[in-house]
Amino acid sequence: MVAEGSAVTGRLLTFLVGRARFAVLLEDVLGVQERIESATGVGVMFQGRPVVTVDARALGWGGFEQRLPVPHGMVIVVGCCEGSATALIVDRVEEIVEGVEMRPLPALVAPFVRGVFRGVALHAEGGRLVVDPAALPGAAGKMAADGGRGRPGEA
Repeated sequence: MVAEGSAVTGRLLTFLVGRARFAVLLEDVLGVQERIESATGVGVMFQGRPVVTVDARALGWGGFEQRLPVPHGMVIVVGCCEGSATALIVDRVEEIVEGVEMRPLPALVAPFVRGVFRGVALHAEGGRLVVDPAALPGAAGKMAADGGRGRPGEA
């Protein structure tokens, strides 16, 4: 989903993936936890059940960053629909920021991120791409179908 015009966001949870800064609307966050794999190898567990897991390093710019396990990474569990949860693996959770201006993705950028981001939040410390939780399960499916290797322009 791409924002249609400039708007003020609600509160945002900001996080780092490599050197890139991102955010997610706080109202979409169900929980934050240290990255813990389940004993059965199912993946991330949240409230006693496995959830779809997306490595945030694969979301932007065709997955150009090397995808190695992040031993001390964090998990942000987000929901978009009733009963739906997705674990987003990030390097570090930064902070919660109050409403900031969010602008649409630039026309040259939007085709490359394939609807994974809602827009760009403008913050005193720089812009952040705002993740759209509704797009994460689809991104996870694309990554699984591609063997975890993003192709140019795909999440």
